[in-house]
Amino acid sequence: MSSSLFLSQRSLYEDDYSCILRNPQNEFNYGLHYHDFYECVLYLGNAGIFRIEDQEYLIKRGDIVLIDMFKPHTLTYNKNYFYERFSLSINLSLLISFSTSRSNLLDVFHNCSDRLPVYHLSQEQLQKYLTLLDKYRKIKLENGKDILEKALIHQLLAYIYSDCYRGRHIDKKEAQHAQTIAALLKYINTHLNEEITLEQLAAEVNYSEYYVSRLFRKISGKTLTNYIQEKRIEEASCLIRGGLPINQAAEQVGFNNYSYFYKTFKKIIGCNPTYYQARY
Repeated sequence: MSSSLFLSQRSLYEDDYSCILRNPQNEFNYGLHYHDFYECVLYLGNAGIFRIEDQEYLIKRGDIVLIDMFKPHTLTYNKNYFYERFSLSINLSLLISFSTSRSNLLDVFHNCSDRLPVYHLSQEQLQKYLTLLDKYRKIKLENGKDILEKALIHQLLAYIYSDCYRGRHIDKKEAQHAQTIAALLKYINTHLNEEITLEQLAAEVNYSEYYVSRLFRKISGKTLTNYIQEKRIEEASCLIRGGLPINQAAEQVGFNNYSYFYKTFKKIIGCNPTYYQARY
């Protein structure tokens, strides 16, 4: 995972979800990357290759790809052919809140890359997604737009559950782990510009420091300290791209020692913040 780029929720979208139709004009080219939220891709182009960790999957129009949190992935497509994809990004807390006792969305999203993460839709199934996406694009409300957006996303997730569920329910232990991780991510997001200690995180979820550290590393493949550093540096890079002076960006994401920020930024981004600022 060290060779892939971390993209945080805060750097890609402001709310707890994001829906976007991507094509060659607005596609980002981060290469192999991973993030702290789930992603669902509805592929609408000609053949492409989706890589998740070390596995490659040939995809075509009408394929749904479910991407787990913290799993490095990238998409390769032929620029000489038609290319389009719809991407839904959704954080863990919202996914849990949308679930019910009978239809737990974690059944299809949690550890989705441990199973075959690509699902091919029939033409009839694909059409209902296209109809829903058309409704989403045509939202014109001045007030209540976010409510309608979430209602349509709720409907989209119901379709995904119906079409991608394969009979395996997440067990109670896995569900509890997901709840704990969601609480940790929420706390870190809320307090990113403050000092965050393992003691505080453990108290937030009412578990021991050892248990919290071990669980987070098991789920994410990284330590809490490394994750928080990556979040802060990614947030700082967004602020710098937005024109904020480097020292102010460092302070806003919780770094009080500029030399330490400089070194950490270079380690994670691959260049120092001054050079990064000059590029943007």
